[in-house]
Amino acid sequence: MNFRWFANILVHHPFFVLLAVAVFSGTCIIIPLSLIKVHGRSFKDPQLGFSTRGTKIANRLTAWTNLIKATDTSGEFTRNPKEMREFMKMKNQTSNNVSRVKATLKPRQKKIKKPPKKTKGNPVYGSLSVTFTEDSNSSAALAELNRWKNVQHLEPNNQKTFEENYFCGNPDERYAHLVISTHNRRDLFNLADLLSLCRLEHQLTGIPTYEDLCIENSWRKCCKPWSLPNFVAFFNRRTSCLAITAGDVENTKNLLMQCSRYFHSNDLNSQCLPNVPYNCECLRHDAVYNVLNFITPTSFLPANETIDAHEVSEVMIFLPLACSTAIIPYYYHLSSVTLDYEGLKIVAIDFGIKSSLFDSYLLRDAYLMGSGVCFVFICIWIYTRSLFLTMATILIIICSLGISYFVYNLIFEIKFFPFMNLLATVVAIGIGSDDAFIFCKTWETQKLNQDGSLEQIMTDTFHHAFMTMFITSLTTAVAFLGSSISAVTAVACFSTFTGMTVIANYLLMMTVFPACLVIWERSCMSNQAFLRSCTMTLYQRWCCIKLRLNLSDGWCKYLNITKFFKMKENFILSYIIRYKYFCCILMTSLSLASGFIVFVNPKMQLPDSKDFQLFDSSHLFEQYDLKYRDQFWFNHPEKHDQVNYKLPLRFVWGVLPIDNGDHLDPRNLGTLTLDPDFDMADPEAQEWLLNFCQKVRQQPFYHSMVGPLLPNCFVETFMNSMNRKCYDAFLDQDRTPCCEISKFPFNRTVFNECIENEIADVYNTPTNLLNPGMAGPKFSKDQNATIKVVVVEYDSTYSYTMSYKQMDSFFNSVETWMNEELKTAPKSLKNGWFISDLAFYDLQRELNISIEFAVAISMGLALLVLYLSTLNVLTSLYAIITIISSICVTIAVLVLSGWKLNIVEATAISSSIGLTVDFSLHYIVNYRMCPEDVAVNREAATKYALDYMAGPAFMAAITTGAAGAFMLPSMILPYIQIGTFLLVVMCVSWVYATFMLGSMLAIGGPIKDCGQFNWSSLMCLFNRSQRVQERPLPPPSTIVDADSHELESLTFPKEQNRASIPLRRSLSTCGVRFTPNKYTLTDESPSATSAITIIMTDDN
Repeated sequence: MNFRWFANILVHHPFFVLLAVAVFSGTCIIIPLSLIKVHGRSFKDPQLGFSTRGTKIANRLTAWTNLIKATDTSGEFTRNPKEMREFMKMKNQTSNNVSRVKATLKPRQKKIKKPPKKTKGNPVYGSLSVTFTEDSNSSAALAELNRWKNVQHLEPNNQKTFEENYFCGNPDERYAHLVISTHNRRDLFNLADLLSLCRLEHQLTGIPTYEDLCIENSWRKCCKPWSLPNFVAFFNRRTSCLAITAGDVENTKNLLMQCSRYFHSNDLNSQCLPNVPYNCECLRHDAVYNVLNFITPTSFLPANETIDAHEVSEVMIFLPLACSTAIIPYYYHLSSVTLDYEGLKIVAIDFGIKSSLFDSYLLRDAYLMGSGVCFVFICIWIYTRSLFLTMATILIIICSLGISYFVYNLIFEIKFFPFMNLLATVVAIGIGSDDAFIFCKTWETQKLNQDGSLEQIMTDTFHHAFMTMFITSLTTAVAFLGSSISAVTAVACFSTFTGMTVIANYLLMMTVFPACLVIWERSCMSNQAFLRSCTMTLYQRWCCIKLRLNLSDGWCKYLNITKFFKMKENFILSYIIRYKYFCCILMTSLSLASGFIVFVNPKMQLPDSKDFQLFDSSHLFEQYDLKYRDQFWFNHPEKHDQVNYKLPLRFVWGVLPIDNGDHLDPRNLGTLTLDPDFDMADPEAQEWLLNFCQKVRQQPFYHSMVGPLLPNCFVETFMNSMNRKCYDAFLDQDRTPCCEISKFPFNRTVFNECIENEIADVYNTPTNLLNPGMAGPKFSKDQNATIKVVVVEYDSTYSYTMSYKQMDSFFNSVETWMNEELKTAPKSLKNGWFISDLAFYDLQRELNISIEFAVAISMGLALLVLYLSTLNVLTSLYAIITIISSICVTIAVLVLSGWKLNIVEATAISSSIGLTVDFSLHYIVNYRMCPEDVAVNREAATKYALDYMAGPAFMAAITTGAAGAFMLPSMILPYIQIGTFLLVVMCVSWVYATFMLGSMLAIGGPIKDCGQFNWSSLMCLFNRSQRVQERPLPPPSTIVDADSHELESLTFPKEQNRASIPLRRSLSTCGVRFTPNKYTLTDESPSATSAITIIMTDDN
């Protein structure tokens, strides 16, 4: 491709280019920002989007969710059509009566002055809210209202017992609670520690915002916290926990030991039971039960007592603060004070505000991202020695994010913006600085290698930088966009947004940055020191006065950053060339060891928790969820029967498992899609469904259920009820045809007429005997109700678990059996499907499959781009080996760091291809673009490629890795993970690209046309029958076409490259020619350079 036309525009009209791009970028930024002000952008639900869409299981889960909504009171279906019609009839009658009463009372209505509203205070425990409708014509209502006002002004009853006044009810997990632990995990059930705990409690209740938020008792005072010292005082009738004695502590401990066996046998609970000793009865405020269930851990007085069973190393304190966003100010005050107090420490907190606090933490930790930007700013400034170019690079990065958001939100119309998209900023910083370093390096090299015009230098710079930056940007964008097909919504959104950011950054770097470079070159040619950075100017002047300070020449020499990096580059180059075999063997060994870690043992483990971790593990909120939640009985799975929870078997007919919502918006679940072929009234369908239910109960995955199974398989219940007598003498009722005269399967008329009565009888069963859930038929709400959906539900023998293997076995066994049964189903029931609690399993399954698919696709595309860039088999093979090795080592480091394959981790790994391929591509491209006299020696060609790109590659690795390192102090776990990933992947990819790829090129790099194809030979393979025969091929010394393909310099053998030198007039006055100190005028007119070119003969 001929870049001269574009270089001419950039050289002669740089301000026009900047103005055009500025208008476009500004428009793309302003429009989305104005929409954000209107619609708002919040991350208060950070786990939104961490689910699958579009998979087989996800489609079924979405259809199931829509079915639940459709069965609600406001939905389109009803479980009991007979009851629904009676309710609507009664509602219409009531509405008509109210209308008649209003019409009668309307002429006599008078306005009554409403009493003034009282200011809203703190919530009062046990308070009543009574509302009266005032009517001037109702003397009874007015009298009742006056009596209620008199009651409100009564004094509180001070005759309540001590137990009733001490606490405001029982502790509850909906109250704010904290875990207190002792140092060295010693026993705190002693007087000294309990008094310290009591004083710590007073510290917690003394925080300024506490009294404004607490639950109040009837005396309008804050309720007492539920803590172990307060319960000791309660058992011994002390008014304060500061008044307890050693004897009180011993008595309380003995009481708990006496009653613990009743607690574990479930005889002691929140309800009164007569078979428990008096001291343990709930008549005493359920105190023993509350202490064992809420305050002390499960290790204290367990069912199977051990030696340390009587010790308490951590306890819970429940504060009378409702878990809501209102207590966020209280948490901020608590975080600002010390968490250690007299040997006790707050080790975990649960205020129910973790998701809400995450939103504010995102803004708080934005300074870390700003710090990374400042570091990158300094690095670019030092490398380019230009404040102007540095500011241009930062503006390009910002504009690329704005343009990407414009395309993301307005072009692609993606309304959902997960918080993970913010991490694209870090990626943009690394890629933007990388492109700036490459362009500056190429520009400086072209200035030193030739004495041409500014336009010629720009053309040659484009010829080299365009391909290098295009290839790296393309592979990086493809790697990100390849993950946009992920079924995980957050991953797909992040990949799309980041991929568009990479593309936008490349376009801006090829337009804005060259224009800024031209402006800077023209401005500083007359006085370079004036417009160079202030730091560089001061440094130069300092070195100039070194004699006055008696400083040696070596001091300034080693302080010169440019020379320092140059010396370092020369050392690395000589080391790689000299020890190439050692480097290759060492890097290969590390790669093989990493492959064993990644693929054999311990491998990347799948997530084992439903809850996505938001903060660092050291955060008090995460400590509670990760460590302490299950250590107290009120949250223990065994107490909630979660251990024995059996996975349900749900078989659905009448609804198609289709998700017609927006897969990139987790809030848009679409609408329910009904099966047009479904017909439950079909006799053949009735008979098949009956046999299906009987076969289900014979399968090994079926678990027998206790109690009547009335709605689980309604066909069986319906068939049994139809065996009753046709005449009921007791009710004097004729049930014909819904009786024994009708034989199963029932014809369509009998089925539709009798099924409503049968369902009404089923739902009249007492609730303690029937809990139908979603099982049974669902009817339409029209006048002639018909069955639209049927759900058959049983329990399975599989318990719910986070283990992927067990859940996979459960799903595959039931799914396989279901598919076999559907093969014999009639047409009306062919489209049935099975679903259970499989949301987390589907996420695990998708992460496990998609990561392998994304890596394979990205690797294949990277190999394709590599080969098309060079058309050399050997260089492409070396590069792909280096990339695979870099990825394996990176993942191995993350696995050893304890990473599990969750959302952020999967995104990082799938993005690693795009980030590791850059350095290898830089070296490979420049290896093929080395001069002809260098290409004959592989070591010289390797040294040329490394010398040309080692500096920019090293600076790019520093800036991107540092941008990630600055995210490590954050408390937000995704920020920490992305920062760790960028730091690791930059270090590993630079080391492997420089040392492993460099050593392989030095050992077996292609010389001249070894393993080389070219575009001409490839085109001949496709166009053999269309070769032009009109004239013979020109001799080797013919004119080279100026519009030859831009890859020809990479793909043709070196001896085939021709150097073309345009003729110039000796006394030209129309053009400008660049020299290091001034501009000289040259002739660039068309008459001077139109068609005359001197072709140099081959050196060989």
